[in-house]
Amino acid sequence: MNLLKSNDPAPSKLHYKINRLFYRLWFRLVLIIVFFVVSVLISKKFLYEEIDLNAEIRFLSEESSAIYKGLTELSITRILVNGAQESLKKQIVTLIENAATEGFSALKAQALREKIEDIRKVKKAFVKFSTDGLVIVNVIERKEAVIFFNNDLYEVLDGNGVILSIKQDYEGLSRFPLLVGKNASKNINALLALVNEIGSYQSEVLYYEWIGERRWDIHMKSELVFKLPENNLNKGLKVMRMFLHETNKLSKTAVSVDLRNIDKPIIRFRKAPPVEYIGKDTRRLAG
Repeated sequence: MNLLKSNDPAPSKLHYKINRLFYRLWFRLVLIIVFFVVSVLISKKFLYEEIDLNAEIRFLSEESSAIYKGLTELSITRILVNGAQESLKKQIVTLIENAATEGFSALKAQALREKIEDIRKVKKAFVKFSTDGLVIVNVIERKEAVIFFNNDLYEVLDGNGVILSIKQDYEGLSRFPLLVGKNASKNINALLALVNEIGSYQSEVLYYEWIGERRWDIHMKSELVFKLPENNLNKGLKVMRMFLHETNKLSKTAVSVDLRNIDKPIIRFRKAPPVEYIGKDTRRLAG
């Protein structure tokens, strides 16, 4: 059992950090400059009996600063952005070009990554530099998922409820589900699951309303409203799909289908149909 024990302890965190520093370009540059300064001072000490140390240090400081500046100024030859749509690519490229004018510190990978991730549409970013001046940025872009109507404005949200943009009107946004209701934007995942369950009838929905912060009303383009139950939502959606499948006189004249009590659905009409239609279809929907 003693053979399984190692007398070579794991390297300390300090040893690990120092070791990692030698892989950093800027650290190697600093070591070169320090070595250069020390070498010059030692050489002058032996070559000359009298030396103005203060003057020499000032001179060497100016020289080393100039050398450091020249070595650390990176010239960007090309910027490659992966995983982003064209508009976001242009935004990232502009950001990197602006950062290059701010100096070497702004071009550090970590600092640049943080700036890119500050862009609303960027969920995650990975930045790499190459010695030939190529900057590679791999991006995970946030995707538009839902439109939230809030305070007379249309907020474009991703699947986590992050606001990607704000529009004055609904033009060009109709391909996304429209959501209304107090604190509705906190229930994006529930809404997307609901939309998925509706299936092929999604195109017939005008908007989804979060009611009382506990249940859904679905407003159809035909002005028909489905009041879904707080509990047993799956059964409510099944009844809704069955109702939409109907093409008879009852479904065409209905104003709302109240499924809050799923065992006793209540159907309201624009104009009362014959009694036989009401009795027959209400009993069938109730199962």
